[in-house]
Amino acid sequence: MRVSHTLKSTEREKLEIVAGLLQQAGYRSGKIDWQTGINIVRVSREEVSSESDERTRIQGIVDHFGIEDWTATFS
Repeated sequence: MRVSHTLKSTEREKLEIVAGLLQQAGYRSGKIDWQTGINIVRVSREEVSSESDERTRIQGIVDHFGIEDWTATFS
């Protein structure tokens, strides 16, 4: 299963840190975009074994760094 996460924050630095950490963990990260007052980054990973484990992992990061918005798409 493949997962794609979209993370949004008004603070670009938070997204830079999170994207860097996820890259070190094997995720692919796109560049950080700026849209109408918010920064957006998309990260993805192939071969995710469990949707619930993935959501729990990323939710912990989102909560720790205070990311304002996060969505995940599994395929």
